[in-house]
Amino acid sequence: MRSAKEVLSRVPFLKSYRGYEDMILCMELVAEDEERLVRIRERVYLPVAELRGESVHTLEKNLRTFRQAFLMNGGREYLEACLKRKIDARIFPRELIEALAECMKIS
Repeated sequence: MRSAKEVLSRVPFLKSYRGYEDMILCMELVAEDEERLVRIRERVYLPVAELRGESVHTLEKNLRTFRQAFLMNGGREYLEACLKRKIDARIFPRELIEALAECMKIS
């Protein structure tokens, strides 16, 4: 399994966003247990926010900003290549976390 940082390193210009570390932690929790996606706010966002010393509101805002930066810098294309399928739908932070956690499992 690839690390979250290795997966994110394939898309440039992301490390300067506050949501970068938040996303890494979210990806790691979901890669560890995909069932966390069902209750993501309680089982992913709350623990990550607590660990990072942020409110859940701030964490969610940071993840939305990170998602925008990810998509503007070739992230959609990266996900399509990694997952080997076209992604036409709007990508919300929850879906991005799920897709990136899946990319962690693909060699």
